[in-house]
Amino acid sequence: MTDTAQIAPRPFWFKLLFALSVLGPLLKDANTGGDTSIFFFAVNLILVWALCGFMWGIAGVLAVAYILVPTVFSIILGIMLFSGK
Repeated sequence: MTDTAQIAPRPFWFKLLFALSVLGPLLKDANTGGDTSIFFFAVNLILVWALCGFMWGIAGVLAVAYILVPTVFSIILGIMLFSGK
């Protein structure tokens, strides 16, 4: 008898996120790829942020910064609350 590894199905919101036309392949590659794919995904995000700055000026840069501030704050808060000590 052979042992086969059962792969858990992806959640529905993963399937919806990966189905997006522009971000879907990038997110799928960052999720399933190696270390370099995560690096290239981060570089792509920074380049999109710079493109927003070129297209819409300071408003494009600040719009992304307004989204990043609560995100990073919640990550830091989660690390502090759930650090395991």
